[in-house]
Amino acid sequence: MKHATILVVEDEEIISMDILMNLENLHYYPLCTVRTGDEAVVRAREYVPDVVLMDIGIPGTMDGIEAARIIIQELNIPVIFVTSFADDAIIERAKLVNPYGYVVKPFTDRDLKVAIEIALSRKSAEILNKQGKKQEDEPVNPAGGVKKKDEKNRGYASLPDIRTLLLKDFINDIVLLLYTTAEVKEPVFTSFIERSLKNRENLLFAYSVSKAHRNFLDEIQQGKMKVCRINNGEMSLLIETLSDYCERSDVADPIPLRVIIDFSERFDQGDILAAVDLILAIRKKGVLVSGIIALAVGTNDHNLTQALSLSIPKVIVTTSWGTVISCPDHSFPLENLSFLSQDVLDETVKKVLEPVILSLLDKPISGHDILREIQIRYNILIPKARVYTYLYALQKMGYLCMRTKGKSKVYYPTETGKKYIRHKLNEFQSVFHHILADMTDRDAGINGKDKKE
Repeated sequence: MKHATILVVEDEEIISMDILMNLENLHYYPLCTVRTGDEAVVRAREYVPDVVLMDIGIPGTMDGIEAARIIIQELNIPVIFVTSFADDAIIERAKLVNPYGYVVKPFTDRDLKVAIEIALSRKSAEILNKQGKKQEDEPVNPAGGVKKKDEKNRGYASLPDIRTLLLKDFINDIVLLLYTTAEVKEPVFTSFIERSLKNRENLLFAYSVSKAHRNFLDEIQQGKMKVCRINNGEMSLLIETLSDYCERSDVADPIPLRVIIDFSERFDQGDILAAVDLILAIRKKGVLVSGIIALAVGTNDHNLTQALSLSIPKVIVTTSWGTVISCPDHSFPLENLSFLSQDVLDETVKKVLEPVILSLLDKPISGHDILREIQIRYNILIPKARVYTYLYALQKMGYLCMRTKGKSKVYYPTETGKKYIRHKLNEFQSVFHHILADMTDRDAGINGKDKKE
């Protein structure tokens, strides 16, 4: 079960920050905050969130009620009003757009959670009811069974159980990432940034709307990662940065470059292609360039996608149905892909949770972030008690220290703890290797060779 994605519409910065913090503490996935009704409609169309939390008295050409009407009617997304307006006239007007909830400020975490859960439950019930009615309305095939009205969508009905695609070192080239919602892009960006920083490579992160860099503020201040905010018509800083690197790449031994460029808003096609051409020019000079060119599918033109795919043959498409990878023949070894049933992944990770947690303690991290990281990587929800009990045990043994960062408790290994973690992970690796040794030998043909001799 994935965490619900939430779009927050609130014009007062302090209140919006408070709502974002509340949502994260409640383990929802806040996409972003916007201040106006116009921007709310634009972001809802782009991100297609599970729920919109909408203030009523917001600036712009439309207030929150009008923005909610468009979002509900056009996108069928649940809208919950979170507002200080509680007079009868406003309530009567709000009722006309059929909202999924109405929370009056000031509110508690519990008020917010109850409203969101009821909205999600109501939406799920509506979907199931609609599907049931659709099946009842399907014409009966004289030969038996139900005749489908739309043959194009028949594949969805026969989709197998959810499967998880584990990528093994896939992004070592330039990859075009096409995504439908912000929820699916952020974990990819975060993972890529972590790996690049660990390898001490030059890293450039250019984005229009993203929060993936917020966990790496120290690295940004230390100059280990360059961040560039881009907007349509204002890409001069990105072009200048890439041009500068292209000139510096003439040195005898240039440092590898890792890039993430996220075009999540509508951009001029010429500007995007110019940035990609510069990256390809750097690579032609012999520099090891790898990274992600990310594009919001619903925001940018189909012709742009087609033009980019001609220059960038490796494509990752992420949708609500899953992840699809497209590569030219023989350009990517398929043995680097592992398709696993979600049930198998659930069972395995839960049984070997200790090495999973230890592998995440290579940097200061909170218990909440460990739970979230496991959920993002493996699509699994782990009980809080299991993680926090283990962290407390490590702290009691002197392997972890704890400090308070904001409202969170952040854990990081002591020098003794680093040695302990490394030793334990090596032990787990040895055990797993021993368990699978016979299978590995058999695949390598060792057992067969012995039998022949």
